[in-house]
Parts: sequence; C-alpha cells; structure tokens
Amino acid sequence: MTILAIAMQKGGVGKTTTTLSLGVELGRLGRRVLLVDMDAQSNLTQAVGIDPLTLTQTVYDLLLEPSREIGQVVLTTAYGVDLIPATLGLARAEMVLAGHVGRELLLRRALSGLVEAYDYILIDSPPSLGLLTLNALAAADAVLVPLQSHVFALNAMAHLEETIRLIQQFHPRLHIGGIVMTMVDRRTSVNMAVDQAARQEYGELVYQTVIPFHVKLVEAPAVGQPIQRYAPGSSSAVAYAQLTQEVIARHG
Repeated sequence: MTILAIAMQKGGVGKTTTTLSLGVELGRLGRRVLLVDMDAQSNLTQAVGIDPLTLTQTVYDLLLEPSREIGQVVLTTAYGVDLIPATLGLARAEMVLAGHVGRELLLRRALSGLVEAYDYILIDSPPSLGLLTLNALAAADAVLVPLQSHVFALNAMAHLEETIRLIQQFHPRLHIGGIVMTMVDRRTSVNMAVDQAARQEYGELVYQTVIPFHVKLVEAPAVGQPIQRYAPGSSSAVAYAQLTQEVIARHG
C-alpha cells in the first residue's frame, strides 16, 4: 500500500482536484483507493456529491479516537473510490487535540489497520501547515505537491520543505514523491517561466505531465463529480490520466 499526502500550504493550487482526479483514475485502473478529507472546508467530501450536513461519523472522530472501528467512518462513493469524509467540525481539531500526546500521529494510527484493504490512500491536506497537515504528512509515505504555475506558489515550497524536515525527525522515510504543475496556461509567459524555474530547481521530482487550467475543473466540484465524469474528454481529464500513469510508475 502507498499513502500519499497531497499537500501545499497555499490555497487554490488544486489539492482537492488532484486528490479526487488521481484517486478516481487509479480506481478506474483497478486499484483499491481510499481518499481522506483532512480539510474542514470539506471540499473533497462535497466534490464526490456527499452533503457534510448529513454525516455523523467523520475523520474528526478518528482523530479523537484512533482505535475507533474505521469501517464506521469509511463511505463508498459512486466513483470507484472510498472516502473518509470531513465536516466543518474538523476546524475544532487544532484546539481539542492540542493537549494529546503524539497528536501528530493520530491519523497514522487510525490508518494503520488498512494495509491489506487498499492499494493507495490519498490524503487531501488543508491549506496550512497546522496540526491537520502534520497528521497527513506523518501518515504518508510520500508527499505529492500540486504547484500552481505562480511565483508565490513556488516561493511557498521552502516552507513545505521545512515542515517535511521536521516530520522526518520521527518519520525519516517521508519525502517529496513528486511535484505536479497545476492550473497551467501555456499562453502566459509567467506560467511558463514558473514551470521552467520549478524544473530547474527540482529536476525529476517535477512530473512531466502538467495540468492545464480549464473551466470544467471549476465546474465539476460544484455538481459533485470528478472531472472524469463531468468532462471526460477535456484536456484536464486527459492530463490527470497521464499523471496517474506517472504516479503508478513511481509508486507501484
């Protein structure tokens, strides 16, 4: 089993879209996939058509009680992947869990019994480097970084790398498994310059596939569908299919 944390502390870079699109494509290829929503905004939960207001068991309950029967929390979606959902209640986690011993390892403990159940677990991290993101990183084998083709996003990489180094003090296997350039508009010189700068600095860590900006990527979550269902022939859907092949090649 491979556990990937999709992380970048800057918002709007495509974390949720990448988590869902990659997961659905892996599922389409026959892999057993679990998605974990670690963002109190519950965008991933809503993106598969689930109303957070209808939920009684979420990832927050797992963090409070890692020994809880995880099957009570896992939901089956209509898109070939399972989901551990989130609601706005997750926003309380930073405060409630602050005094817990080993609070950075709560998600890791909760997922530890799923080794035989899934081929991939993809964790959608919030746009911050707080306790929830630390839990996502501590639970992961590697970090997949969606990097928007924007100079501010590239500058934010240093902070993420510093956080990863902190986690490596007790989880030395954690590493950046790949960087995917997202929301790329090849018509703009700034986008292409950032793409080139990222490849010069991070080399083969940057996936060859780039995710182009497409209005369908914005529309799909609004109707609770992944891009593969909402616009299967779009350039973004094709790009995520190509990215999935690269992820499989790197992570088995």
